[in-house]
Amino acid sequence: MVLSRSLVIGAPTAIFRSLRAVLLIAGLAVLAAPMARAADVYGRVYDTMRGELYPGARVELGTRAVVADDNAQYWLRDVAPGAYLIRVVIPGRREVNGRVLVVARQPTNIVNLDLGRIDPPHDEDEY
Repeated sequence: MVLSRSLVIGAPTAIFRSLRAVLLIAGLAVLAAPMARAADVYGRVYDTMRGELYPGARVELGTRAVVADDNAQYWLRDVAPGAYLIRVVIPGRREVNGRVLVVARQPTNIVNLDLGRIDPPHDEDEY
């Protein structure tokens, strides 16, 4: 009788320990998943043909936008992986559009925007 009683008491304890371990692992996976998926996009806005940097350029990636700093560098943090339309707006210059692929395996995706090497598209289908 004592043996069966200890088995009954011991079985739920082992199950609860296993269940607690599974829930802990699942919780950590849920917390780590968003961090693993997001990536940063960093770059510089310049024109090698003119030898110019463009501080103050507005860089738009999807629905997000930043302004390049005094060194013409921009930084977008925690960007979900995927393909995006990137747009550069500089007062007094034509708007430049292109495509960017943000990859989650790279913590920082470097997207330098050399306006001297970006050709304008011939029509909307090229975006």
